[in-house]
Amino acid sequence: MKIIKMLVVGSVSLALLACASSVIAIDEQEKSWEISRGSVDGAPLIVRQNRGALAVAKSRKAYPYRVMIAIGINRVDENGFPVAEASHELYQFEDKVGAALKNSDSVIAVVLTLPRMRQLVFYTAQPDTVEGVLESMKQQESTLQWGYEVAHDPGWSLYR
Repeated sequence: MKIIKMLVVGSVSLALLACASSVIAIDEQEKSWEISRGSVDGAPLIVRQNRGALAVAKSRKAYPYRVMIAIGINRVDENGFPVAEASHELYQFEDKVGAALKNSDSVIAVVLTLPRMRQLVFYTAQPDTVEGVLESMKQQESTLQWGYEVAHDPGWSLYR
């Protein structure tokens, strides 16, 4: 679990720096999601950033805890990105986490996809509630391998 935690924090930080100016799309349906492409140490990555996250949170100080969820991806293409079936499973998991955290004063800020891993970054006002929800989810049957970390981050250091 420690390895995943260190990889999560390090790769998200590097990924966000690498994707600073390479916007490739804005989701027209939601208009608040910006999609960027970049690389870390030569490995490709895709970042989806919720441009409306701060509007939901009202301010960074209102949601001072970062929740990072790392999900391993086993079924990948030649670049290490999820194949269609795995992608569908990851989106379902993301929706499930979002629904589970709906009443916990939390907002999803960033989704990072890099070879063999997807990372979800939420910010929350209720870290203990979120940990309880995620621990409960970990007890349920899942075909995905995932872990999480909650950290105090009042400046939203992983959100630009």
